Amino acid sequence: MDPILMWKTLPKVSWLMVLLAALFHFSSGISQVTKTVQGMAKLSCNYNISVDELSRVRIYWQKENKMVLSVISGRVQVWSQYQNRTIPEITNNLSLVILALRLSDRGTYTCVVQKTEKGSFRVEHLTSVMLSIKADFPTPSITDFEHPSPDLRRITCSTSGGFPKPYLFWLENGEEVKAVNTTVYQDPETELYTVYSNLDFNVTSNHSFVCLVKYGDLSVSQIFNWEKPKEDPPDDQLWKRKILIPVCVGITVILGTCFICILRMRMQRRNEEGVEMRTTARI
Repeated sequence: MDPILMWKTLPKVSWLMVLLAALFHFSSGISQVTKTVQGMAKLSCNYNISVDELSRVRIYWQKENKMVLSVISGRVQVWSQYQNRTIPEITNNLSLVILALRLSDRGTYTCVVQKTEKGSFRVEHLTSVMLSIKADFPTPSITDFEHPSPDLRRITCSTSGGFPKPYLFWLENGEEVKAVNTTVYQDPETELYTVYSNLDFNVTSNHSFVCLVKYGDLSVSQIFNWEKPKEDPPDDQLWKRKILIPVCVGITVILGTCFICILRMRMQRRNEEGVEMRTTARI
């Protein structure tokens, strides 16, 4: 019978008994590995063998009783969920390398090493690794593009690509402000979340809002500042400005014109006096 098929068809009770016995004899605690989404994780089996020993050793990596990868008689088999992104590193503590990490990859992985003894295989080594996957939300972005009424503006805060489920709050002066609406969406394939929220505020006063997004023990935030528009001057001052500015401009133009005329007259007079002096000298 094919050894892989025999491993897969082993009764659950027998398999659990093997695991419990192996854990009792070989386990030294579960190590922890934390990585980010789309990153790479290397899980160590903490057991070394030479390439020559491969023909006499069976190596199994599984995640919570579901097969991930096996190496039997030097032949590597990868199960469908991990195809094209999972490889073994035989010469590096029999490590399991997982690329392009997904949230669904988080969990406990177990490495089992079996060796032949008197014609049959027995458990030689067993260890477990807890893999945690982080998906941090980027700093939220706040956009200002809607005007529900002349005295109201609407801003939108949004961020995406994080996990676990986020909770978004609007704060002003340390106190929560009620949003118009808040929407949280989880992508069914990647399990990552998107959150966005709208807030209306009065433009007749200054504001400093904080958009705070909490997820698990972490949080990200963004600040939005608003300064009320400068008020137009009173009507009487506006009327004075409308009159005084043109008058001042007119006076400036007149004075400039007069100054230019005076300069021209003086230059003409000097020219005439020069002509008379030259005529007298000739006589």
